[in-house]
Amino acid sequence: MTTYDTAPRPAPKAGGAIPTTVRFDPGESHENDRWILELREQTGIRWDKAEVIRELLRMARTPESIL
Repeated sequence: MTTYDTAPRPAPKAGGAIPTTVRFDPGESHENDRWILELREQTGIRWDKAEVIRELLRMARTPESIL
């Protein structure tokens, strides 16, 4: 079983970062917002959407990923 650090990794500096846009329909966006708020409450860490997306992508790329 793979475990992950609970703390988000720092975002890259703006000068070297490559922006990516993810679009959601209004209902899906609301569900994501609620889930991220629950994640904040459970972990005590203030995750923002970009951090969550980056971490989910990192997790998906691990050898133990279910993808």
